[in-house]
Amino acid sequence: MINHIRFIWQLLVLTSVLLILGILVVPTSGIELSLHDYIVTLLSVTGINLVAYLVMTRGFLKSSREEGVFLLAGIGVKFMLYLLYILVYWGVTKNLTKPFIITFFALYLVFTFLLARHLFKLLENK
Repeated sequence: MINHIRFIWQLLVLTSVLLILGILVVPTSGIELSLHDYIVTLLSVTGINLVAYLVMTRGFLKSSREEGVFLLAGIGVKFMLYLLYILVYWGVTKNLTKPFIITFFALYLVFTFLLARHLFKLLENK
């Protein structure tokens, strides 16, 4: 339970730091990305990683046989939610610009590294 709280706390702190940096950098840098798109993407990535973490850690509470199944299910859920987000975003805006794609993948990598680090710690403790 403490690991869940620690992950959620670090996820919220990372999201807050990236939100503040985005508010300061995006409007002043001349990047062709609106602040609204950045904030929506950041909050979506945060939510998707939280859902994936909860699905993956649910398997660690089960037997070791089901651990791998839940890990793969978490990866699959994460992939499908990211795909759904990109499709909905593309459907609403009808335009995926290069700054949006770069921002999306940068946020994806940052949050994936955070998730992987916590999952490795859970595996070490078990």
